[in-house]
Amino acid sequence: MTSADPVYRILKGFEQKQEAAYPHAGSVEDPRDFRTVMKHIYEAGYIDAGKLTQAGQGYIQAYERRLNI
Repeated sequence: MTSADPVYRILKGFEQKQEAAYPHAGSVEDPRDFRTVMKHIYEAGYIDAGKLTQAGQGYIQAYERRLNI
């Protein structure tokens, strides 16, 4: 994967449903950083009830456009 953005990686994992609970938990070195990223994702409304929201889809699409993926 070409992304260094942990928000993108986690949202992409939810989109692809690679892991049920917390996709790519190992992609963030420090567990405190992972908790911070997950808190941001939920507060921003990118995930609701463990499912990717329209806002989360928008984040993924905008990020991929910036990277020309």
